[in-house]
Amino acid sequence: MKSSSHSHDFARSVDAVYAAFTRPDLVRAKLEALGSRDIEIDVTEEDGATVVTIHRTVPVNVSGPLQAAVGDSQKVRQIERWRGAPGGPYTAEVDVEPVGMPAAMRGETVLSANGTGCHCDATMEAHCAIPLMGGKIEKLMISDSDAKIEAEFAWIAEHG
Repeated sequence: MKSSSHSHDFARSVDAVYAAFTRPDLVRAKLEALGSRDIEIDVTEEDGATVVTIHRTVPVNVSGPLQAAVGDSQKVRQIERWRGAPGGPYTAEVDVEPVGMPAAMRGETVLSANGTGCHCDATMEAHCAIPLMGGKIEKLMISDSDAKIEAEFAWIAEHG
């Protein structure tokens, strides 16, 4: 298992940043800007949570022996279960599954009001059950996730 964590302070309100994670038009614009394609977004309310389900194809940059296993893109399914109320805080359980691979990522995102802006903490853990290559794939998943989270934060800071 590999893991990572990220923190970011936004000049935008906690509700504006929450919208960048839950409003389909903003989610689509963000994902397209980050290179995703074939994007499908569904937002529902379930048991007091806003559930954002995203299917998409993401670019993957790998070389060597992992190239054969992963390729240059990967279909993923992501489910975020957001809870909170206007003014925050908001928390999300995040599950990401590469389609067709015995691997998954699980994490949490927390948005908290911070003066006129907000603070975001995001953590992710990767698990892969492929013998011998699992650790390398987990490392790749975390590295790729780290880059995407930082790019997502930058997009939200500018556009969200």
